[in-house]
Amino acid sequence: MGVLLPKMLRITIVIICVYIDIAKGITSADIIASHNYPVEVHTVVTRDGYILNAFRIPSSKFCRRSGPKPAVLFQHGMTASSDVFLVNGPRDALPFMLADACFDVWLSNSRGTRYSRSHTSLDPSKGEFWHFSWHEIGIEDVAAFIDYILTTTHQRALHYVGHSQGCTTLTVLLSMRPEYNNLVKTAILMAPAVFMAHTATLGQTLLRRYIMRLPDGEFMFHKKFLNDILGATCGLYVVRVFCSTYFMISNGKVSQHLNTSIVPLLTATHPAGISTRQPKHFIQLTDSGKFRMYDFGIIGNMITYRSLSPPDYPLHKVRPLTPVHIFYSDDDFSTSKEDVLNFAARVPQPTMHRIAEKSWHHMDFVHALTVAEVINKPIIEIFNKFDQLKKF
Repeated sequence: MGVLLPKMLRITIVIICVYIDIAKGITSADIIASHNYPVEVHTVVTRDGYILNAFRIPSSKFCRRSGPKPAVLFQHGMTASSDVFLVNGPRDALPFMLADACFDVWLSNSRGTRYSRSHTSLDPSKGEFWHFSWHEIGIEDVAAFIDYILTTTHQRALHYVGHSQGCTTLTVLLSMRPEYNNLVKTAILMAPAVFMAHTATLGQTLLRRYIMRLPDGEFMFHKKFLNDILGATCGLYVVRVFCSTYFMISNGKVSQHLNTSIVPLLTATHPAGISTRQPKHFIQLTDSGKFRMYDFGIIGNMITYRSLSPPDYPLHKVRPLTPVHIFYSDDDFSTSKEDVLNFAARVPQPTMHRIAEKSWHHMDFVHALTVAEVINKPIIEIFNKFDQLKKF
């Protein structure tokens, strides 16, 4: 045993070093290029000075159609980044499938993530940089990305794909700045985090008191060295099950649908970084049972809103060029069926897509083994149907 143990350790160290080398400094651009797709990096500046990065897949060798390609904007969830939509690879990841289907794919990165930690005047090492929740991401970041993409592509409107908080932010934008409804052809809302009364994630249960006590600042930050080690360790077969379990529990519960082969790359690139106000804002929604603006307390609310409580978002104003498409499941502990149906009852004539598979959980909308058939192909069909009927 004394001779065998050092040999096992040497093998483990070699494997870890290999995975660190693979995961070292990996970005969305690296992932896209590694699959032989063209990639562009674009910089977008918001009205309030945040400098954001977006990744673009402008074409694919599998696209045989000439002429302008319809633009699609992807918006990630909380703690994620553009990486989250890419890790499944070209056979199963929606951005690659859309590029192959002749769409112009754009992947955004919200303020505070590993790709969007700059500002025209604020320093991310200071608290003032982090004075935002997903409210500001919606009315500023998503709006800026839409404006930039339409200006760059000379198109009048685009398709939108959001997951979790990526649905929250679009809902905020369309309700608070309703002129943007005319710029969104179709809105795909996967597991929309809007009403949150029945959510049961780790943050909403065991960690809620800790989170609510945090001052404004960076949270769930991306540290390259730590993420490299996690990515390498989780690449080892013997610990992949543990990493998969941890990853899924942090999002509600363990899923039988997860593509565990992507866990090393997920742990190497996530979490991507958020503001403490983002989970606080979601916890406030759970406590109030409402979809409303950030609660600053009585005095802060009087200063900000001139009322004791924050106002509700006017969901009746959410009217993109076609009714929103809501994808949901019965077993999502993060965005429960009850809360999703409550949201659906408050927006004009939504199109509902219930996932029939049992135990389909929150991250399965992006990372399930069968995501190409269950989620991606229906979305592509929705986009194609719109573009065939209406010329933009």
